[in-house]
Amino acid sequence: MREKTTLSSQPRIIQTSLDDPRVAALHAEKDAELEPRYNAYYAAHPEFAGRSDETLDPKTILTVLLALHGNTAVGTVMLRALADRLEVKRLIVGKKYRGQGIATNLLRHIERDAAMRGANELYLHTGSLQEDAIALYEKTGWQRLPELFPPYIEDGVSQCYVKQLVAH
Repeated sequence: MREKTTLSSQPRIIQTSLDDPRVAALHAEKDAELEPRYNAYYAAHPEFAGRSDETLDPKTILTVLLALHGNTAVGTVMLRALADRLEVKRLIVGKKYRGQGIATNLLRHIERDAAMRGANELYLHTGSLQEDAIALYEKTGWQRLPELFPPYIEDGVSQCYVKQLVAH
């Protein structure tokens, strides 16, 4: 079991690029945590296997934010442009830094970025096996959509959300 690290202050949020190795390290940590959950689900529900595969086109990424505590990357989030909307992608907080408001702070920053780009609403997608993420989104004012939006198809585990933004 990993030890939790309590931070003395909120990390600073910087803009970076998708190829930043600190972002890649946080993505790898997320994958290592979530793949076993979803692999078990798809083993039990083979009819959905392979339906949620998604590649992330770097040309669609508008913003990549990184939360830093000192020189340590503790969280990241991205803003992606879809054909008809902006979407939050890959909100990740390192496991030992969770529960300290970092994800909420990252969301606030990416929501502000989307509003400054003229968006009135912002979308996101998550999996139903990520109860902690769902709780965060609902606590911070995101509303679950009754239907999935493209590029997501019915895979048995997807949930999509929307949040109305305040103009900046």
